[in-house]
Amino acid sequence: MRQLFLLGLALLCLSQKSFGQEFEEYRLVPGDVLNIVVLNDPSLSGEQTVSPDGFIRLPIVGAIRAAGLTLDELTESLKQALSKFIRTPKIAVNLKQFPASLRRVYVLGEVRRPGVYQIPPGVTPTIFDAVALAGGFTENADLKQVRVFKKNGQNSIFNLRELPVDENFINPGDLVWVPSSFVKVSVVGTVEKGGLYDVPVHGTLVDALAAAGGVKEEGAIIRVFRAGIELLSVNWSELSKGFVPTVKLQEGDTILVSIPTISGIVVTGAVMRPNTYDLKGNITLLGALALAGASVEPGKPLQVRVLRQGQEVLKVFWQENSTPVKEFSQSLQPGDVVLVEPMVLRATIVGPVRKPGSYLLPVGSKIVDLLAKGEEILPNADLSGTYLLRRGENKPVDLLKLLWEGEISENLELQEGDVLLIPATRKVWVAGAVIRPGAIEYQPRMTVVDAISASGGPISLDTSDLSAVRIVSGNDIKVINLEGAFKGGSVPNYPLKPGDVVIVPERAKAYIYGAVLKPGAIRLQEGDTVLTALSNAGGPMADARLDEARLIRFVKGQAIVMKLDLSKALSRGDLSQAPVMQPGDVLYIPPRRRPEWDISRVIGLTTGLATAIYYLSRSR
Repeated sequence: MRQLFLLGLALLCLSQKSFGQEFEEYRLVPGDVLNIVVLNDPSLSGEQTVSPDGFIRLPIVGAIRAAGLTLDELTESLKQALSKFIRTPKIAVNLKQFPASLRRVYVLGEVRRPGVYQIPPGVTPTIFDAVALAGGFTENADLKQVRVFKKNGQNSIFNLRELPVDENFINPGDLVWVPSSFVKVSVVGTVEKGGLYDVPVHGTLVDALAAAGGVKEEGAIIRVFRAGIELLSVNWSELSKGFVPTVKLQEGDTILVSIPTISGIVVTGAVMRPNTYDLKGNITLLGALALAGASVEPGKPLQVRVLRQGQEVLKVFWQENSTPVKEFSQSLQPGDVVLVEPMVLRATIVGPVRKPGSYLLPVGSKIVDLLAKGEEILPNADLSGTYLLRRGENKPVDLLKLLWEGEISENLELQEGDVLLIPATRKVWVAGAVIRPGAIEYQPRMTVVDAISASGGPISLDTSDLSAVRIVSGNDIKVINLEGAFKGGSVPNYPLKPGDVVIVPERAKAYIYGAVLKPGAIRLQEGDTVLTALSNAGGPMADARLDEARLIRFVKGQAIVMKLDLSKALSRGDLSQAPVMQPGDVLYIPPRRRPEWDISRVIGLTTGLATAIYYLSRSR
């Protein structure tokens, strides 16, 4: 293994030649610093920074969009803009500086210095280059199972023993995970030599017991603890005959090999010397901790639990500068098990959040606690494609269900070393009154009109309210009018970003029936009154009973009937008889020609009609 490790370090040096090779064409973002040279015109040349709105600004031509473009595309845009003033302009555009936050790679696992590292501008590194930034591999690194998690949610496994020097490029935002070949577990009790042992990742319980020299008592019971919880209890006789437990060993597990009449005490967990210690007279909890080499570090409190005959009899918290003297002075009894557990864990959040990075959290923290450390989820986060990386295995996590639907089963409890990976989406969503609502692939320089068109376009100009299209980008909501664009007019340039949501609302409708020229559904604009509705329906017929009009409005599913005298509204301008209509309202104007007409029948007829319309409209 040591030879392999040295070979890996040598490869780190050889792989430096991969720097500078192109792998993915870079697209500009706000904050990039450019050097622009216009031949024979120094007044137009110089340094430009892509502003927060995505533009650069040059003399003569003014603002030119840069964000989202490659260097070649921006060069072409500048040529076209300057060609109005300069014949055949010659332009060179170079990238001088990237924003540091966009040039990060994450290197975690079995490396010397796990963390976040900056990539030099213009460099597309390999896995070896990234590991070199993190100080190289540790001796426990499993070079056959190195994983690279892309910022778009995809991941690949590389066998670095096969030396794919030209095939292991990574990009900014990627995470390199170097797994361990072993997990470290505590084996204590009636074994030849208790202590901490490295067991192969796919090793068995028998492998761990063999590392401790084997079991000394045939009648021993093998118990496996994880975070203080007993996961398994099996007789050694069964295990030695070939019984295969379902529990897969993990880092930090404790294996207690006990017999009913154990004469000592067991100290295990976060201690230097986990073992069984024979009692010689009275021993306190503090004495047992001292024997096992337990100590508390600054900022990393411990929890100490004492189990007696399977029951917890004592639990104390131990922090720096706060030793619980009273509890630690208590005497232990033969057979007691002392579990020392960390009270904090380190977890990492990676992806489009305001503050990605590693954080210390209390033991028992969950995914939402880690999200809170990241402060804000950015608009281009793929919430449904998130996953939790745990010791090289990834568990899917649907943050969309967790945050929007309250699905608490997605709020997993964190473990030491967990990494929450939130990929960046390359989609935009179009919802509402379009032919094919849903997600569409984001394209560079995509506009709102492009997105609506890619969704099949509006259902119809009568149904889709293009005057109030909403763009939701994170916490920002913008309302724009696109009616002209879809009626042959000029097309406004409203650019989108990955993760944006476009909502095309359906035009508000009300209904008018009875003695009017054009009964049925009518379009409703903000501020329209019953008189507006009457006008849109062609006006009243000659025999209309305007003084007996009825407006039916649904409030929480209940029909409310309002009597209106529209003759007063028309002849006297009495606006109290002409209220503003709301979506879903039904206006009924009875005719005079029915001699059997009376108020009770009108109310029954109009309410029944409105109810049918209300529920039919909701079922569409």
